[in-house]
Amino acid sequence: MKVPQNLTIRRKLILWFAAILTIVLVLFGAALYGVTRFALVRVVDNALSNSVNEVIANANAYPLSQFNTPEEVIVDLPDMDVFTTGGMMVQAWRIDADGHSLVGSSRNIAEYAEPLDLNALTSEISLLAQNSAGETMWSNTIINDGAWRVISQPVNIFDRMFVLQAAMPLDQVNESSRWLLLIIAIEMGLALVGTSALGWSMAKRAMHRIDVITDAAAGIVSRDDLKTRLPYDGPMDEIGRLTNVFNAMMDRIQHMFSVQQRFVADVSHELRTPLTAVRGHLDLVRRYGMDPESMDALEGEVARMNRLVNDLLMLARADYGGISLDKREMDMDELVSEIYRDTKVLAKGRDLKVTVSDYEPVRVNGDADRLKQALLNLVGNAIKFTPDGGSITLNLRRTDSDAIVEVVDTGLGISHEDQKRVFDRFFQTDESRARGLNGTPGNDGVGLGLSIAKWITEAHDGTISVHSEPGEGSTFSIRIPHVERRLNGSDAVTRQRTGLIRRDRTSQQASVSNGDKRSTRS
Repeated sequence: MKVPQNLTIRRKLILWFAAILTIVLVLFGAALYGVTRFALVRVVDNALSNSVNEVIANANAYPLSQFNTPEEVIVDLPDMDVFTTGGMMVQAWRIDADGHSLVGSSRNIAEYAEPLDLNALTSEISLLAQNSAGETMWSNTIINDGAWRVISQPVNIFDRMFVLQAAMPLDQVNESSRWLLLIIAIEMGLALVGTSALGWSMAKRAMHRIDVITDAAAGIVSRDDLKTRLPYDGPMDEIGRLTNVFNAMMDRIQHMFSVQQRFVADVSHELRTPLTAVRGHLDLVRRYGMDPESMDALEGEVARMNRLVNDLLMLARADYGGISLDKREMDMDELVSEIYRDTKVLAKGRDLKVTVSDYEPVRVNGDADRLKQALLNLVGNAIKFTPDGGSITLNLRRTDSDAIVEVVDTGLGISHEDQKRVFDRFFQTDESRARGLNGTPGNDGVGLGLSIAKWITEAHDGTISVHSEPGEGSTFSIRIPHVERRLNGSDAVTRQRTGLIRRDRTSQQASVSNGDKRSTRS
């Protein structure tokens, strides 16, 4: 059944429900009618068969022979009216090669000389010519404008073929069938109307709650009110779950809208500052000519805007899958060594102690450039929020399944509430909005660094987390599955000899600490 596309869901449900119900009722009614009529006809057949068998059982036959004449068979039929009930008619026919002849009948058809079923007698004559035995035949025929059920039972008596035919009217069976058909049709109609009305009521009640959701959504669009939520105190059925999903979706939309507003404000602020500086230096250049200080300032502000634009572009490409990682087996200990050297450069001019504490060799399947970018973002934040005299520690450890890199600082720390959102895109704590300590700008200034680190980590099937106490510092951890078994002693010695582990942990910490102090005071 093709349902028009412009109908509402409510009407479509009712039409489909009515169509399925109609099919089921028709099939059930047809089965009920067929079984009932079969049972009624079976009762008639049993009565006819019993009557014919009684006639055969009470009939007498004997052969008669005369001199120079063929042998004949004398059949003495009982009073067949004794075995007829309910208007039953009985005939006895003799079958030979010349045709058929009536040898007896019940009194109620004494004047009826035609066979009750001529086709059955013709069939028996044909079988007799082929020396084949006949079988009981059932048929429906019209006698005196009435419908009758006829049985034709062949009987062989002394090699002579006789056929007993009995018939009963089907008027009562047909009348009962018509009444049954009428009752089934009426009940089907009532059932269809009643269930359709009930289905319409239930569909209307169910769709009403969807209409409420639709009206609420329309109200949000018309009023620009993202704070609207749907009240619901019913059962947690499909509508209840839809309501919860709608409310959760609105929470998410409201959050994303507020994030977008904050992002626009932050980006506008961050871009306005370097643009103002660029315009001021251009005015000075226009008045007094180019000087090295103005050139350095212009280059710094342009580089800052370039970093911001590049970070935004990378996150946008990551959202739609436009970035592919070049994953290869790599040594995380070598990457941590590079991060350590870069950290000394980034912390130059600050009184910060940079150390490497735990340092275990481990290999992972990853993109070295992207992982380095994620770790530098964490180190940049650590430098940004750690006051002079503090320390930053890099750790590389391994478990049975993961490589763990930690960036530990003794900086300002992060509140427990902010820790839940610190990896959200464009999120900034109050301290970060102050652009770090001592005027340090950090790595992006708009809250993109940790979001980028989170995306890179998850792209490596890893996780990133933070543990922090306000005023006591923070620990950022990156866990990435490694691709090797735990090294035994001989493996570690081999890696030391090949240069993958360049120094033991104790000498490394000492050299890093001393070298860092010299660099901070140079």
